[in-house]
Amino acid sequence: MADTFSINKVYNFNTLAPSILGNDYQTMKVKAMMSSNEAIKYRDIYTLHNNLLPVITGLPQNLEDCVYILFENKDGVEMVLALEYIDPFTVVEVVTTNIRIEIFDTNTEDISVLRSRLLELGYNDFKISTF
Repeated sequence: MADTFSINKVYNFNTLAPSILGNDYQTMKVKAMMSSNEAIKYRDIYTLHNNLLPVITGLPQNLEDCVYILFENKDGVEMVLALEYIDPFTVVEVVTTNIRIEIFDTNTEDISVLRSRLLELGYNDFKISTF
């Protein structure tokens, strides 16, 4: 299961304990894989692991038996989760690409409308040009 994630790649996934960990993690970049000794520097994994033991079926009793992943979200915030806390069936690698859309027979007012709609949808890195 450790090969589910690769360093410097970006993923979306859900956890096996949404009531404690939250569920819908989007655009999480893998910064490092680490042991429990390294993970404790980022998070209180002892308390977290003890809280998760009755919730996640098959979770190793010993937190040292888990593989920890340092993630960074799109806002640059780092967090650590054990691989064993993540639902492996929901892991999807996020691959970015550029999209070109040509809209014909428009007017200059349409540019403002399109810009506003793209911003509303969360797209901030775009270019609108006329030809």
